[in-house]
Amino acid sequence: MGRSYGYSRVSTSQGDWAIQMDALAKAGVDDRDVYREKASGVKRDRAELRRVLDLLREGDRLVVYALDRLARSPLHLLQIVEEIEGKGAVLVSLREGIDTGSTLGRFFVTIIGSVAALERDLILSRTKAGAELARQRGVKFGRPAKITPALIRQVVLAHDDADTTVPETCRVLGISRSSYYAALRTGRREIAA
Repeated sequence: MGRSYGYSRVSTSQGDWAIQMDALAKAGVDDRDVYREKASGVKRDRAELRRVLDLLREGDRLVVYALDRLARSPLHLLQIVEEIEGKGAVLVSLREGIDTGSTLGRFFVTIIGSVAALERDLILSRTKAGAELARQRGVKFGRPAKITPALIRQVVLAHDDADTTVPETCRVLGISRSSYYAALRTGRREIAA
């Protein structure tokens, strides 16, 4: 059997590790092998979680007090479990009584995978519906056009002024040469039309 590592997280507003540390010690995790993190559940960058996941090897266990101390969502939990299992290690959650090395634990991961897929599909569906509604209301997506009617007028006027150079106009307007010439072409087409 490999080594047992622990991961403990408290939110920034609640700074007491006592319950988690006691449970991890009773589960046989040495205090020196517990990685502690003080971060909110929504924070994406968790250095201590990354550190302990990188340490896991074949036969190791990652023990947590509860699943909500480990992951932000079912999808995030599934990603973590897949990474742990990919290394040949197992996840043990004490409060829920889950061990991914057991048949019941693997069944639980399957259920979590289904919930994560459903969550992913719902988010995608809501995102598409929201984008379509916004389009119907006239919202434009993407970067705003760099070549505006005001910029076109300024470029045409500068081009028509014999004393103004292209590099000087680009510097003053904060545009590239390609934007300058694109604005000039557009302006000339509008004048010709």
